[in-house]
Amino acid sequence: MILTLLAAAALAADAPDSSAIFAAHADLAGRVDAVSAHFLGTPYKLGPLGEGEAGEYDRDPLVRFDQFDCTTFVEEVAAFSLEPDFASAEELLKKIRYKDGVVSYETRNHFPETDWIPNNMAAGLLSDVTAKVAGRRMKWVFKTIRKNEWYLAKSTSDLEGFSAESEESKAARIEKWRAAGAEFKDESARLPYLPLEDLPALAAKIPDGTIGNVVREALPEKPIVVTHQVLIFQRPGGPIIRHAAYGKQVQDEPLLGYFAKFKDAKWRVLGLNLNAINPGPKTP
Repeated sequence: MILTLLAAAALAADAPDSSAIFAAHADLAGRVDAVSAHFLGTPYKLGPLGEGEAGEYDRDPLVRFDQFDCTTFVEEVAAFSLEPDFASAEELLKKIRYKDGVVSYETRNHFPETDWIPNNMAAGLLSDVTAKVAGRRMKWVFKTIRKNEWYLAKSTSDLEGFSAESEESKAARIEKWRAAGAEFKDESARLPYLPLEDLPALAAKIPDGTIGNVVREALPEKPIVVTHQVLIFQRPGGPIIRHAAYGKQVQDEPLLGYFAKFKDAKWRVLGLNLNAINPGPKTP
């Protein structure tokens, strides 16, 4: 019990000072900038969050600040930019990461196209601003999301927090995991995007604190089209992205310089889907 309390106190100590940030920044964009800046230099780790100690398949913590991937970085920044205290932000984080705030692997917003973006829009946490920025240059991408195939590919190496469990127990857990995935039907997704070729002309129109979802070409062999998430800020020298860079850390990069690297990518980058964080999310 004492160790649990100490761990909770240490976690809260590593969190952004939300009360000070709220006092310094009345505007949401300013808070998104300040909260995300708190995490600059934090190491990258793919999939650092899970369902906690009670998780059925992933027992990584529900919240942490020592490691991020691109999505968990955006999620935690959003939660701590919208709520002025740790407990409220922690609860909001569950609503961002899980459909209707119900914590389980099956209800986690795994797929940006059919889960993360539409569920957070339905909850009033996000608004799509792609059309506002791109205007008539906006295009659409279409993709069939096959969650059942994704679940079917699960193996014991995907389990998190079960090192002490026997191989027999792990195998049974995997069978249950795959069976849970068999319940999901194929879903048709469509996303608007600002084309990559129009980004240089329109990047200055992207509002501060916007979430940019990197959209790639829909290919049969690829399960998704959104492959990365970033935050976008306007600076005197031009717009930047702040993101958890794969294999590196949370860092800033010039937006146009970053996306210029994808001009000839084998898996073609189509552009950016743009989401604004809403200042007054709906409560269930």
